[in-house]
Amino acid sequence: MELKLNIYNKKEIVKTYTAETYDLMFGTVEDLINLIDLDKLQTGSDTELFKLIMDVVMNGFGTIKVLLKDIFDGLTEDELRNTKTKDIASILVEVVKYTIVEATKGGNGKN
Repeated sequence: MELKLNIYNKKEIVKTYTAETYDLMFGTVEDLINLIDLDKLQTGSDTELFKLIMDVVMNGFGTIKVLLKDIFDGLTEDELRNTKTKDIASILVEVVKYTIVEATKGGNGKN
């Protein structure tokens, strides 16, 4: 799955970073999962996951910056200042969903 992060100048997109979920480093995914209290998920819906991640983004942005720089090679501090919080949260939702799917694949195989 392709992840996209837009960089804005006011409301105009001036640059877009892309990354593939399958290229993510395990440590990056592990750091993100450790920030989110997955025990709070009741339904597992995208909306519920988005709310949990928005809390993490708003309260732990220092760590989120490092994670985003790991995901999007070449991303700078200045560019991060010109992103939308909802875009960042959407990317993190996709990373968490991808991680959950990949982690559960091994348990679905036939013996």
